[in-house]
Amino acid sequence: MKRLIPLSAFFLISISSYLKAEEFYFPTGYGMEEITEQSTIALPEIWSYDDCVRWAISNNIDVRQTMLSVLQADQNIGMAKDAYLPYVGFSTNQSFTNFPTVEEGQKHNSYNSSYNINASWTIWEGNARKYRLESNKLLKQQQQLYGDDVVKNLQLGILQAYLNILYAAEAVDIAQKSLEVSSAQATRTKRLMEMGRTSKVDYAQIESQKAQDEYNLVQARSSYATAKATLKNFLNLDLDYNLQIEEVNFSDSLVNKPLPSKTQVFETAMEWLPQFKSNELNKNIYEYNLKLAKSTYYPSISLNGGLGTGYNSGGFFNWSNQMKYGFNENIGLSLSVPIYDGNATRRAVNIAKLQALEYDLNKTQLKNELSQTIETLFIESDNARAKYISGLTQLEATTLSAELVDRQFELGLVNPLELLTAHNNLLNARLELLQSKYMAILSSKTIDYYATMRISIP
Repeated sequence: MKRLIPLSAFFLISISSYLKAEEFYFPTGYGMEEITEQSTIALPEIWSYDDCVRWAISNNIDVRQTMLSVLQADQNIGMAKDAYLPYVGFSTNQSFTNFPTVEEGQKHNSYNSSYNINASWTIWEGNARKYRLESNKLLKQQQQLYGDDVVKNLQLGILQAYLNILYAAEAVDIAQKSLEVSSAQATRTKRLMEMGRTSKVDYAQIESQKAQDEYNLVQARSSYATAKATLKNFLNLDLDYNLQIEEVNFSDSLVNKPLPSKTQVFETAMEWLPQFKSNELNKNIYEYNLKLAKSTYYPSISLNGGLGTGYNSGGFFNWSNQMKYGFNENIGLSLSVPIYDGNATRRAVNIAKLQALEYDLNKTQLKNELSQTIETLFIESDNARAKYISGLTQLEATTLSAELVDRQFELGLVNPLELLTAHNNLLNARLELLQSKYMAILSSKTIDYYATMRISIP
């Protein structure tokens, strides 16, 4: 049995978008507990395409992992903001000193202690904190784009799996009808053999075709089960779950639906594909990285202050008096001027400049890949549509031919080989038409997706 051939070009480019309110999107506004918890969405009895996508977004492991990455990016932003805060710390030192040889009247040992509260705050450091914070904000946006990319890849994968199930279900019907025809032919041939109007050899050939059709039906059902298993894998459903999807009837008008222009599809896709958006973010990230590298050329200014006191057992006052009169306050301003750092800053600046050059190269490469993908999609679509149109004519001709040969066989005008040939030609014509139909639908849906950021069935 023939299967729906995957259109590999549909998956050459990962897909993402800033979605409209009514569309599926990467989840936001969640916490760590929500990521690890199981989804509370109820399992539908009959799954529509939208049900599949909604469930997959709530349960897919890749989506949840990307959600974690966004939360980690949030923490990086928080750390960059915290760099503006001062540092405050407490320190104490407790020491005991022994003097084996001492002068008369001196003690052999002494106990010393100190207590300090220190604070420091960086006033300026070449704006490094600002550049690091802005860069981390852009990195979070990239992580969210990666999340949209995962969701969109799920939509495309589920689209193909969903259409494969519909295709396989119709292929089972075709195989079932073909078996019914061959069974009727076998019964009729047996009656003709008993009447002496045909030979046992002819009857054996017809029975052989019946056996082949029985096997074709088994194979079609196996393909149907495999298609279901593929979709269940996208949905993370249990092996024993009985997945049932909605029946969808695609009209000829949908198969031959006019397509937008290649230029329109290309320009629209270039506006929302995550690679382009991410590359634009990279451009700004590279600029901040360059500024961050250059910031170490500049001096840094810090404000320092502290409170301290201490005790020495060899002093003239007791512990409380020493702690009281030894209490002190200090404040100071520190200036650090870089003079030579072994070319570390220079190398960092050069590396940042080289990274900035990647923007134009990546943009050109992305445009070339998108252009090739759009071109391939339209070629696949044109081929599928042309094959479907010719398949309609071929099916009509093979149907008439099969009916004529079947009637001639009853009259003894043709041999079993001609009957079987007509039977197989009709079966192949039905399967080829079915395959071209779903290939055309899949290509049309995917092209529309590039042009509108939306997938709908039917």
